[in-house]
Amino acid sequence: MGPGGGTVLKYTVYRLALFLVLFLVLMLLLDPIWAAVIAALVSMVASYFVLAGPREEAARNIEASVQKSRARRADKLADERTDEEAEDEEFG
Repeated sequence: MGPGGGTVLKYTVYRLALFLVLFLVLMLLLDPIWAAVIAALVSMVASYFVLAGPREEAARNIEASVQKSRARRADKLADERTDEEAEDEEFG
C-alpha cells in the first residue's frame, strides 16, 4: 500500500460502515430497495459532515503522494534531458 493508503482505506471503511448501519436500521422499517436508496443518500450527506476529519487527512496524504510523484518524474525528465544534451554536444 502506498503512502497515505491507510488513511484512504480508513475513510472508505468509515463510509461503508455508516452506510451499512443506516441500511440495516432502515431494512427493519422499509422495503430493501428504499432502504438502500435512503441509506445511500443519508450516508453521503452525513459523511460530508461527520467524516470531515478523516476525509481531509486522506486528501492531504493523496496530495503529498502526487507531489512526490511529480517531483520524481520531473527529476527523471531533467536527467534524461541532461543525457541528451551531453550526447548532442559529443556528436554535434
